[in-house]
Amino acid sequence: MLRAPFSSEFDPSEEAEGSSDPLGLFPGYERLADRLLPAVTVRMGHPRFVTAIAIGARICDDWEADAVAADGLTPPWLVWEWFVVEAFVRAEDSSSATFGVPGIQKVRRSLRNQRPVCATAYLKTPNAFGFTGVFRRLARGIGIITDDGTLDDGGYELVSAWARDQGLDGFLDGSGGVGPAFRERLRRAVAQGMEKGHTTYQSGDFWRELASRVDPIAPGRREKAILAQRILSRAGQAEMVAHLKNALIAQGGVSGRDHEAPFLRKLSRKAPAELQHLLTAIDAYETFGRAITDAFDGLRYCASSHGGAPVDAQSFAATKPAKSALALLAPSLARVRSHPTLLEWERDQKGIAQAIDRFEDVRTAADLFEAILHHHEQVQRNKPPNGKRTWFERGTRGRVALRAGYTVHEPPSSKGGYVHEYRIPTFSGFLSDLGVLR
Repeated sequence: MLRAPFSSEFDPSEEAEGSSDPLGLFPGYERLADRLLPAVTVRMGHPRFVTAIAIGARICDDWEADAVAADGLTPPWLVWEWFVVEAFVRAEDSSSATFGVPGIQKVRRSLRNQRPVCATAYLKTPNAFGFTGVFRRLARGIGIITDDGTLDDGGYELVSAWARDQGLDGFLDGSGGVGPAFRERLRRAVAQGMEKGHTTYQSGDFWRELASRVDPIAPGRREKAILAQRILSRAGQAEMVAHLKNALIAQGGVSGRDHEAPFLRKLSRKAPAELQHLLTAIDAYETFGRAITDAFDGLRYCASSHGGAPVDAQSFAATKPAKSALALLAPSLARVRSHPTLLEWERDQKGIAQAIDRFEDVRTAADLFEAILHHHEQVQRNKPPNGKRTWFERGTRGRVALRAGYTVHEPPSSKGGYVHEYRIPTFSGFLSDLGVLR
């Protein structure tokens, strides 16, 4: 099954001020997505990284929980991660392991400059965007590691299955075979990294063997079975996950977000009550999100088309995106208000209620122009710690100018897809990797 590309270079520390979630839709999306697949995120690629995390937890249990490397910053699990990603780079001519590896471009650049991998040469926020950071939620959620990063019961089971697949008997407990020797080589490398504060020289055979044994797209038979069983039973509410799995098998998977909304809409028609309520809530929320997102992006396109000159409500009202968004808005508001559970779930959060209140009196495209600006301004003002700048600057006579950096040169497509991705392509990719989808 085709998989969507996976980017590993996103670094939020370099975002422009206030450049994410300009309409405040993300928190509501996250809460709905967490009701569906709480252990999964859209940044996750191949689930075998969970195995790499578990192996690292076994290697790093020789160190105290608060131990750090010579740089005074780096914990043992991150030193292990450095070695794993460096192995993928050094073995990339003979391995398939470089697809979808978080941080690999940073490591590739470091080695090209003949520098070892270290804190300053790696991701700025590895706790969130290295493979351990990306997959920690899944590893904890399915019982592979504990909250403090040590092996949980599922982790012992997974590492044992991996070791048997790899012919590394004794890796876990040191009871003979070649497993203990390989574990000692890994432990020694991490110990050197801790002592130096960076990765250290290792033989070509070491790098190739490490890359081969944790290649993200080549899990073994027993390892697949453990990961699949754990994910299907613990990645979310078991009955919901089972229905998702069966529907994905029947369809042959969902390979990208363009196919996600049709898949979930179709599934909601035959789902049991609890899942149906959730899927119809998602659809209602996303229909409203699509209406105001298309209005906002339509206003950006309108302003961009005027070459940076200020635009007013009349200019916006004449555009096709404004008319399309206006036609969608009232039905979307009605769906949100009439849904049996959506507003009840969000009662304590108030975000969605405030949002729909701001658009309730919109009747014309000129009303929409003012409502979308007011809503955006409120969202930006409420962002921590002290608010963020708006994307538009208000001028005289009701005109606004789009700030540099936020221009768009294509109108919104208005194809009816969701604004957000609800983790279905990611979950489908898990099932594909683990042999559940044929």
